[in-house]
Amino acid sequence: MARVSEETIERIRNTADIYDIVAQYVDLKKRGRNYFGLCPFHSEKTPSFSVAPDKQIYHCFGCGAGGNVFSFIIEHQKISFIEAVQQLGHKYGIHVENKSGPANKIFSSLYEVHDIAVKLYHDILFSEKGKSALEYLHNRGLKNDILKKYHVGFAPDSWDTLSNNIKALSFKDEVLKKSGLFLNTERGWRDRFRSRIMFPIYHQSGKAIAFGGRIFNSDDPAKYLNSPETPLYRKSEVFYGLHETRDSIRKFSTAVLVEGYTDFLQLVQLGIPNVVALSGTALGKNHATQIRKFASKVYLAYDGDSAGINATLRAGYVLFQAGVEPLVIPIPKDKDPDDWVREEGVDAFQEALGSSIPLLLFHLKKKNIKNLSGTDKSRIVKEILNEISLIGDGIIRDDLLKSLSQELNIDEVELFRIFKQQTESKSIRRTTVKPDSKPKPFTNASQKAQLEIIKTMAFNFDEVYPSMESIIDFQIFDEPILKKIGVLLIKDNKAKDLSAIIDQFEDQEEKRLVSEILFEDVSSDDPKLIIKDCFVTIRRILIKDQIKQARTKIKELESKGHDSKEFVIHVTELQKSLQQLTDKIEIE
Repeated sequence: MARVSEETIERIRNTADIYDIVAQYVDLKKRGRNYFGLCPFHSEKTPSFSVAPDKQIYHCFGCGAGGNVFSFIIEHQKISFIEAVQQLGHKYGIHVENKSGPANKIFSSLYEVHDIAVKLYHDILFSEKGKSALEYLHNRGLKNDILKKYHVGFAPDSWDTLSNNIKALSFKDEVLKKSGLFLNTERGWRDRFRSRIMFPIYHQSGKAIAFGGRIFNSDDPAKYLNSPETPLYRKSEVFYGLHETRDSIRKFSTAVLVEGYTDFLQLVQLGIPNVVALSGTALGKNHATQIRKFASKVYLAYDGDSAGINATLRAGYVLFQAGVEPLVIPIPKDKDPDDWVREEGVDAFQEALGSSIPLLLFHLKKKNIKNLSGTDKSRIVKEILNEISLIGDGIIRDDLLKSLSQELNIDEVELFRIFKQQTESKSIRRTTVKPDSKPKPFTNASQKAQLEIIKTMAFNFDEVYPSMESIIDFQIFDEPILKKIGVLLIKDNKAKDLSAIIDQFEDQEEKRLVSEILFEDVSSDDPKLIIKDCFVTIRRILIKDQIKQARTKIKELESKGHDSKEFVIHVTELQKSLQQLTDKIEIE
């Protein structure tokens, strides 16, 4: 297993900036001392994800995610700790040495298999075996430069093209199964993709995690075959091409969204830099949440057929729910963006982009609502009102209602009345947080006091520790996590960097809990008094428990006719200690 020296890890931790790292993926706004944004680890409409630059940690008050720069990279990009260290080292120009052999973790192996597949399929496309497929792509207007930039490839009509190429590397069956690139048959592992033009799908980090395969010279009824979901790939969270176009989308705060791989490549090739595509699925809430990090407006450029129109409407309202403004680029009927741009050129697309239509107007136009009868018109209006009711942002909701009233010449007050009646008469599904099945930590009085000590010390360490060293005794803590934090805080008689403390915990849930504990600032006029009182509380509880145990022993002895004098004396001494406890705690 790969190892990196503690010195190197410490250098990276001290050099890396948590705001700089997180801001690449989350739109952060300053609020007081900290920064807030929409959490990248769960779907939300109100920012609950916070970054504390002074502590170099982050915490989400919604889902509980938290940690330091390493934790963020690990969770966000689904990579190992070593890979996170290497990535950050590269970013900040710090050489990362390996002190032993290569890592053998599942994620590293999965990435390696995909890298092999990308190179193999790409090489085949530009070989004799891929000649016909390459000609097909050229005929569709795609040039070698764009095909090479996005590593487009070709999987020939063979069951073992990829499997034969990885045999010598001796990957474990678990890796082959979880990669999604192979099928386990009676004859062993066989290639999932055959006779298909291969479009590698990348994580935002630039690592290949899946493929989309378009059928070529085959009678397979499935036009497109995509990788199944794997530990690396969740199709509801991934866009095609976003790893390359993300910066342009952020720069313009707008994105052009298309459905297909070739649509994306065609537009990028023609100089549209802020394009992104779906990867084999409809736009969902997670997609909308992701794109909101980079763009406030999304131009929908879907196919012009009936299926494309319906998909446009579904995607548009999902974007509205996420607080993103959807606009529709009018694609000619029965055309897709790829065909249309090839025929009409980039100028036609730019013109269409400039004359894009607000989603609501597009909806009304495509339903031809102004020419419908009263009954049909009422049905469409109710459908639209139902979509509007799912939008959490009241400003967006009211604006759409006003636009609807104007377009259909319906009295605004009456429309709002109908909307209110409709939303109240039916049960509208609301997103709720699933109750945590795990018991809440730190619920009893002793644990609460221990928690208060840790928080107060972490926030006021330089002020309290030098004068209170004599009374600080973490050995009386009965909560292991809090005890460990306390010991780490006073190691070498000084507070360690708070972000470094997180790395001393291996379990991910423990890391999250520790980040939550350390994230909160505890301000007090007299932190020394708080710590003293909390230690008094803990010792009182310990003594009371000892008294209870001794009295139980006395009853047990007396019921058996045995002498209990020793324990009676012990209880008396404990009671004296309890009475005098406060006086024994002195603050130097």
